[in-house]
Amino acid sequence: MERPGRSAKADARPPDAGRQAGHLRADQVGSERQCRIDRTGRWEDDAEVVAEAEQALADLVKVAAAKELEALLDGEADGNDTFLEINAGAGGTEACDWAQMLARMFTRWAEKKGYEVELQSEEAGTEAGIKSVSYKISGPNAYGWLKSESGVHRLVRISPFGKGTRETSFASVWVYPVGTTISRST
Repeated sequence: MERPGRSAKADARPPDAGRQAGHLRADQVGSERQCRIDRTGRWEDDAEVVAEAEQALADLVKVAAAKELEALLDGEADGNDTFLEINAGAGGTEACDWAQMLARMFTRWAEKKGYEVELQSEEAGTEAGIKSVSYKISGPNAYGWLKSESGVHRLVRISPFGKGTRETSFASVWVYPVGTTISRST
């Protein structure tokens, strides 16, 4: 049923909404149980039980926060692996250095999340950094997490390459889902 002022798409449930709701219900039941244990421990004046309940409750809060973030990744391709492409823009050597910093930042982030990072291609800069690089990043919701990074990234800093001047560097980052057809309109 469509509500007035809302589109049908806004009312549609994501395909895994039931699974996500089940996780949230389980977290809620666990939270209620831990609160009862905490009250019992306080009533019986048992510091060990209270400490255990407080730790379990803190763990549940972390799990709930993670599940809340994952619930936002409900787009059609969000669960897919992704291709990440970084290109140095205007700024010469500075831009190539900035592109390399971005590449290192994204690969470290992906490895920290437990994703597999596979280098697809790389072109080195003339003096430092990289002109372009592309990676395939594989893991749960890789595209969903990275899709908002698409666009031009800018860095303003004092040049470390002996100029001593303030330089502005640009690098473009493009993120594509693996396994989907992408059409670009002109």
